[in-house]
Amino acid sequence: MTMTGDMNRRHRGFHAAAHAAHRLILEQHMELRRLLALGLVQTCAPPSGRHSAPAVLRELVGRIRSVFFAHLRDEEAALLPLFDDERLGGARRTQVLHEEHALQRREMETLHALLETGGEDAFADRFDRLARALLVDIAEEERELALALAILDGRSMHGCEGVHRPIAPGMHHVSRASKIGSTAIV
Repeated sequence: MTMTGDMNRRHRGFHAAAHAAHRLILEQHMELRRLLALGLVQTCAPPSGRHSAPAVLRELVGRIRSVFFAHLRDEEAALLPLFDDERLGGARRTQVLHEEHALQRREMETLHALLETGGEDAFADRFDRLARALLVDIAEEERELALALAILDGRSMHGCEGVHRPIAPGMHHVSRASKIGSTAIV
């Protein structure tokens, strides 16, 4: 096989892996959105339904934690190899992803610890903030992933003024979920 043939094959494999990662992440995001929405409904239960809300919310948080941690592992496995491409941020983007996921894991563990030690109101408030922040993070992540795929596919993404906007170091959003820990919620 020729050198050009090998490069084309690698490119097709890389392209297929990127799209497979995108599909997996979108599927997991749908499940996370569903679970987070169910939990948010419990935090907004009317007074007549509040007696069962804490138990349901506590059960949901255990499920959300499992699904979320599996999602983070899958996301890292799928995306880190793609970030080797400098057009997607390279080593700096990989570092940002690791830092963001570490903060999100800590925040989820803090919430999970409140299952045992926290009062119902503190637990519900912490869940409400984390769930809303994660929903915003999910939307932002999907936007960034769509931009990354467009870059890898060779399509240009233009801003309002027609400027090419690659994903580059320093352009990644800071996770809203990672900011929750800095608000001293206990």
